[in-house]
Amino acid sequence: MAESSINLEDLASRFGCELRGDPTIIITEVAGLDKANKNSITFLANDKYKALLKETNAGAIILRPKDLEDCKSSALITDDPYLIFARIASYFEKSRDFEEGCHPTAVIEDSAKVPSSCSIQPGAYIGKGAELGESVFVGTNSVVSANCSIDSHSWIDPGVMILNESSIGKRAIIHSGAVIGGDGFGFSEDEELNWVKVPQTGSVIIGDDVEIGANTTIDRGTISNTEIHNGVKLDNLIMIGHNVIIGEHTAIVANTAIAGSTVIGKHCKISGQVGITGHIEIADGTTITARTSVMKSIKKAGVYSSSLFPHQEASLWQKNVAIFRNLPKLRSLISQIKTEDEDDTDS
Repeated sequence: MAESSINLEDLASRFGCELRGDPTIIITEVAGLDKANKNSITFLANDKYKALLKETNAGAIILRPKDLEDCKSSALITDDPYLIFARIASYFEKSRDFEEGCHPTAVIEDSAKVPSSCSIQPGAYIGKGAELGESVFVGTNSVVSANCSIDSHSWIDPGVMILNESSIGKRAIIHSGAVIGGDGFGFSEDEELNWVKVPQTGSVIIGDDVEIGANTTIDRGTISNTEIHNGVKLDNLIMIGHNVIIGEHTAIVANTAIAGSTVIGKHCKISGQVGITGHIEIADGTTITARTSVMKSIKKAGVYSSSLFPHQEASLWQKNVAIFRNLPKLRSLISQIKTEDEDDTDS
């Protein structure tokens, strides 16, 4: 269960911050600068909101050393206020506390293993041979199909489908509408150009501390497995094809689509609406900006961008965009030069 209150001295010690101000202040919640009260802790990480430092009623503020002189409240001082705020907010988080037990309308097959510390909500289904770890929450109308597994302290929102012997690690968060382990898009054309379905017999393996957004789909592998490694964070409405492998602690933003058998490295950052073709590799530590089309392997870490064109290093892409914007002027200049050349020829 989340703690309901803590004094500022203990909070500073727990999260490794320098304390300035009253150590006895009791903190019971996190809040924004403009909504905070005497028992709230808030943060400042963006200079855009610095004026609010003098107006906030917060009991304490998490901030950088350079902002301390403008702060009238008690403060926790750190070089990364947003990170510390995230950790403190998690400390106070209560929305995923739950009561143990299985609702009478949930269907749990006799061969399924569901510890008494779990919570199975109304209308949920736990299939034959499925196995849950300790303190797993399965939301209303979610499905954990036969022989799937979910490790301890994971949270499954309402309306999630976990299919085809998929395996999910510890402390996962899977949001509503996600489909884990549906068939990959595998077809072959016959002599008459009819589509012949390629059976999908693999599964999906998801590591620890993975978060999967609403309505994201992760296809099962064709023969081997689709793999999402530890610490990966997936936004809403992402499509991940069969046999894709995503390395540890990579984060991917909404509306990105990844075609089958692509391997994405560790610690990558992939922005929204990126399209990634199949059967390629992306190096560890790569950043891909929004709406980029990735059509070939990226073997060297860096920042890559595109829009109308396949991806390039971001610095080169920015130069090309500048040239593209000046095309009307360049065209006019070329026309002028051509006219002058013609006049010189006539004379």
